[in-house]
Amino acid sequence: MKKLLAVVLFTACTALAFSQEKPRLAILPFTGGTDGDGETIAQIFSIQQEILEAFTVVPRTNAVNALIAEQNFQLSGYTDSDTIAGLGKMLNADFVVSGHIRRLGNSNLIIATIVNVESFEQMAGDYRLYRNIEDIPDLLPAISGKMITASKRDTSRLPKLAVAPFSIANTGVNVQDAETLAQILAIEISNTGKYAVLPRTATMQAALRELDYQMSGYTAEEGAKALGRAINAEYVLSADSRSLGSVNMFIAQILHAEDGSLLAGDRREYRIVDDGISLMEELSLYLTGTSEQISRWQQEQQKRDADKAHYWTVGVSLGSSFVTPWLIGTIHATIAPFRKSFLEIGFDFGIISGVEDVGYYSMYPYAHYAVFLPFEKKGGWYIGAGGGYMIAELDYPEGKVPKNTPLAGFTTGFNIGNVVDLSYTLRTNFSTMDNKVSVGYTYRFK
Repeated sequence: MKKLLAVVLFTACTALAFSQEKPRLAILPFTGGTDGDGETIAQIFSIQQEILEAFTVVPRTNAVNALIAEQNFQLSGYTDSDTIAGLGKMLNADFVVSGHIRRLGNSNLIIATIVNVESFEQMAGDYRLYRNIEDIPDLLPAISGKMITASKRDTSRLPKLAVAPFSIANTGVNVQDAETLAQILAIEISNTGKYAVLPRTATMQAALRELDYQMSGYTAEEGAKALGRAINAEYVLSADSRSLGSVNMFIAQILHAEDGSLLAGDRREYRIVDDGISLMEELSLYLTGTSEQISRWQQEQQKRDADKAHYWTVGVSLGSSFVTPWLIGTIHATIAPFRKSFLEIGFDFGIISGVEDVGYYSMYPYAHYAVFLPFEKKGGWYIGAGGGYMIAELDYPEGKVPKNTPLAGFTTGFNIGNVVDLSYTLRTNFSTMDNKVSVGYTYRFK
C-alpha cells in the first residue's frame, strides 16, 4: 500500500507539473532596422536561455512570417498595441515582445516592450544605448530578464494609465523623437508597477483624431477626460516639449480622466533631445514616486554628482616643448580628496636637444594643484600651478654640462571622456622658460 501510495503521489505531482504550462511568447521583428536587422535581433532574442526557461516561444515558421508580413508590421513605424496584441492572438500567444531600433539625436537606442495579449497592457519595457549594431546581442540578456519579471506581475488591480503622444510646441523636436520619448516615459512608468499602462492603441488613435489632439485648442484637462472615456482609463499621461525663451523643457502631467484634475506633474530642462533619455527616468520618479523614494533618489544623485566632481586618475602621455627637449614622456597620477580640485604628481623624461651633435636627457619630478570643473557627462577642464626640480644634462663634443634647477609650473588641460588627456604646461625658473604640449591616455577611477 505504501508503494502504491507513493506511485500515485508521484504521478499526481508529475501531472500537476506538466499541467502548469509555461506562457506562450511571440517575439516580433524589431522595427527601424535595415537589411533584416530587426528579424535577426528577434531571432537572437528568442534563443536566450532565460527566455526558453520562462516561456514557450512561438516558433518562427513560414506561416508565422507570412502572417507578420500580411500585417505590414515591419513598415508600420511606431506600432500600436492593437497590432501587437492582435498578432499575439493570431499566434495563440499570451505575451508579445516587440521592439524598435531608434536614432534619438546623436544616440542609438534599442527599445523593447512586453504586452499582455488579453489586456493590451504594456507590462514593462527596457531601452539601452548602443554604439554599433553588433553590440545589441550583448544587451539582450538583461532586456530578457526584465521581460520575464514583468510577465509574472498581476496588474489586474492597478489603475489604468493611458499614454498620449508627446505634444510638440517647439521646432527642436521632430515627431519621431517625440514618440520615442513618450515610449521611454511609458516604459519607466510601467516599470514602477504603480499603473497598468495602456500605450498607443487604435482606439486611442481614433479618439485623438476626433479630438484633433495637438491642434484643436483643447486643454490638457479636456483632452484627458475625453481620452480616458474613450479607452476606459482612470488616468492619462500628458507630456510635451516646450521652450521658454532660450530654455527648452519637457513637461509631463498625470491627469484624472474623470474630471481632468492634476494628480502629479513636473518638468525638466534640456539642451539637446538626447538629454530626454535620462530625463524621462527622472520625470517618471517625480510623477509616480513617494516623497521617501524621491528623497532617496536625490541623495543618490548628489552622491553621483560628488563622485563626478572628484578626479582620481593614473595615466601616461607623450609631448614636446618644440625646443629642448623635443620629446617628453610623462607618467602621472592625481589624488582628489576634495571635490573639484586635485593634486597631480608626475614625472617627465625628456630627450633630443634639437641641436646638431648635442645629446640631451632630462628628468623632471613635479607636483601641481589644480581646480577641476567636470563636464556634464564625462571628463572636465582643469587649471593649476605647482613646481618641480629639473635634472638635465647636455652632451657637447667638448663634454657634458649639467643643468639642474627648480622650476615653477602652470598647467591647464582637458580630460575628454575620462580617457583622453590634452594639456599645456609652462615651466620657468623666472629667467628662462619652456612650454610642454602633450596628449595621452588617462584612466579615471570611478
